[in-house]
Amino acid sequence: MQGTAEMLTAFETCPRQAWWRREWERTKMGATQMLQAGVCAAMLEAERKDWGEVAGETVYALGAEPGLLTEHYDVHSEVIHLAAIADVVASAVRPPGSLPWLVPESLDGWEPSCFLSPDGLHLRRIVFASSWNDDRHYSVCRSWPSLGPVSYYKMPMQIAVVILGQHRGGKYFSSWSRGLLHPMNKKLRFRKKRDIAAGFKASWEEVWREDHAEISTEQWLQAMLEDGALADACFSVDIAVPEKPARDRIVDMAKRKLDRVAALTELPDPQLTGCDWPAPCIFRDPCHAGREPREGLFKILTSSY
Repeated sequence: MQGTAEMLTAFETCPRQAWWRREWERTKMGATQMLQAGVCAAMLEAERKDWGEVAGETVYALGAEPGLLTEHYDVHSEVIHLAAIADVVASAVRPPGSLPWLVPESLDGWEPSCFLSPDGLHLRRIVFASSWNDDRHYSVCRSWPSLGPVSYYKMPMQIAVVILGQHRGGKYFSSWSRGLLHPMNKKLRFRKKRDIAAGFKASWEEVWREDHAEISTEQWLQAMLEDGALADACFSVDIAVPEKPARDRIVDMAKRKLDRVAALTELPDPQLTGCDWPAPCIFRDPCHAGREPREGLFKILTSSY
């Protein structure tokens, strides 16, 4: 879900990216983008109760259309892997019996990309990360997707942080997707409780979530909880509403920057510093090739910003 916060982030990263984002978006989805879509669909589900299944089915459908952007040769296996993760994550983030999340109404000058708690008292969003530290914490809390809606709606925000681990070979290496089975009793484990740094014996069998349907999502989550892996892989961060002077300053700054985006009349110069880090710009290839985005790799938005 792209809103005002994403446009402001793009503009601060590179005005050229904001220029193109007004009309173009990438055709295929990245892995975390697909996970985000699947889990968010489960958070909004109001009819079904099997929210994990909703998340997994959504990811699988997105793997077919529009497709996954990946360099891994076995795209189908990677989509199945992502669907399995989405199933477990959605079941962890939304407890059984809980009401669906809501979407806040658009405000004058602000299009939301966050959610609203069922009681209407907190804004909510989900952040996927490969790892977490103080720098990443403050980066998320001080970003436009966090401070923007908190300041515009004058409401605190609850952020569900999901740690996915390293991504290599088309897989995420974390307890969401990978565990170990005891060679005899087949008990699922993730780490030793008393000596976390120590590994398991070679006789333990490495298992991937997508390969073991006989282990239910509830059993997988319970094993994560018992080993203390769930608390490290999923936790919440709360953002309070700033004092009025700080809140007004953020809103005024957003309006000024959005006016600058709207006032762009020609393609800005590239900003080479932000092309590859902290994440590659989606427009990097056409930009460096000296051409506009083209249909096939990108699609034109139905409505311009």
